[in-house]
Amino acid sequence: MPETALDNEMVLSRVRENFRGPASEWDAIAQGIEYVLGRCNTKVRYVDPDQTLSPGEFASRAATACLFENGVEASDIDLLVYGGIAREAFEPATASEVAGRLGATPLHAFDVTCACAGLVEALHVVAGYFALHPEIETALVCAGELWRDRVSYDLQSLEDVANLAAGLTLGNAATAFLVTRNALPAGSARLMGFQHKTLAEYYDLCTAPVDGHFVSRSKELFALAVHVPGEIQRLLGSAGWAAEDVDHYIFHQPSQAILERVFGAIGARPEACVHTHSLYGNTASTSWAVALNHRLKHGTVNNGDKLVIASAASGFTIVCASAVWES
Repeated sequence: MPETALDNEMVLSRVRENFRGPASEWDAIAQGIEYVLGRCNTKVRYVDPDQTLSPGEFASRAATACLFENGVEASDIDLLVYGGIAREAFEPATASEVAGRLGATPLHAFDVTCACAGLVEALHVVAGYFALHPEIETALVCAGELWRDRVSYDLQSLEDVANLAAGLTLGNAATAFLVTRNALPAGSARLMGFQHKTLAEYYDLCTAPVDGHFVSRSKELFALAVHVPGEIQRLLGSAGWAAEDVDHYIFHQPSQAILERVFGAIGARPEACVHTHSLYGNTASTSWAVALNHRLKHGTVNNGDKLVIASAASGFTIVCASAVWES
């Protein structure tokens, strides 16, 4: 996580500095932004000010920490997958940059992109590789979400608020985790199953153009959250679990209000639901991993605990996984 924190007042100040309309219209703009931040329960987000930092270097920092914490050498990695949205270039694969920075060669490295669901989908892809390639023993999955000029502070109308204010909740974060055939000494989540569904007719509700700003028609996009509980129930059914059996719901964190609605529809126990949006903002593909790390560091995760990992993303894509913690 970067060290530079931006609270709501600082973000609002940036928007005010860019506002070119009459002073009489500013109050409505500010109230609209404050409403969005309040509904999401956004309080702070962390942003790296270094304009030379690449997503690959950012991800490699998390990867280095992950390897060290688990006592694994870079030379032990057989497969490296980058699942983030942010990338420095179309080619080479950002995974190749991360592998090069780690000194993890030779190995197989590539990127998976699926908006905010990319990191869960990367996990899904790695599981497939493990099933098909018995020679693969250790994989590293990572992402480095840097936004820089993708977030616009140029909001001049209420329509801009509707389309751009969601970007003001975004923060930076890098994350990495290992996938292995055997449990790690520090603890591991044994993967049990996956669920994936894409409602492609809604592909245009949230976009991050290659050369433009992040735009989200949040009202319409968040309305699609009604489709998430059904996919979680399908995952639970395949695992033979009831909603109240799950000890930790580790979800993407776009808005606390949205998560509370989804958790309520599932029938999850409140203490099982992890909320970190107010602490870090929406860190895109990495936000569920940030939430898991927060629960591991500040909560209680016991041997045999059941976990559900899930992310809903522009596309509109829902990806989820079930796992059991082993320590």
